[in-house]
Amino acid sequence: MILIQLEEEMSRLENEREQIVDVLKELGDEIRRIKTQIEDGDAVSKTETGKLMADLRYWMRASHETEAQIANVRRKQKGLVGDWALDLERARDEIGCRMARLRRCCGAGELPR
Repeated sequence: MILIQLEEEMSRLENEREQIVDVLKELGDEIRRIKTQIEDGDAVSKTETGKLMADLRYWMRASHETEAQIANVRRKQKGLVGDWALDLERARDEIGCRMARLRRCCGAGELPR
């Protein structure tokens, strides 16, 4: 049940991310248009530029928040909680390697003298 909810949340966030990317592309086009106007010596409205920059800041913040939410959902899907997690597969492999070294080192399987 939780996995289905996480998948739905992930799908919603991916859609939100795509919409934000589209808006940021449009804002980028507007910024390039204003830059061209400035380079051509045309007058640029401070109001228009200020509004554009405010919009850009808003959508960049929304982008960062959405990315953080996506990262949280991915962590939940992997079963990670908090700032750290224990990788049991890697731990098992490392313990196996250490045990093999101990066996070689200590002569495991040899008869005592």
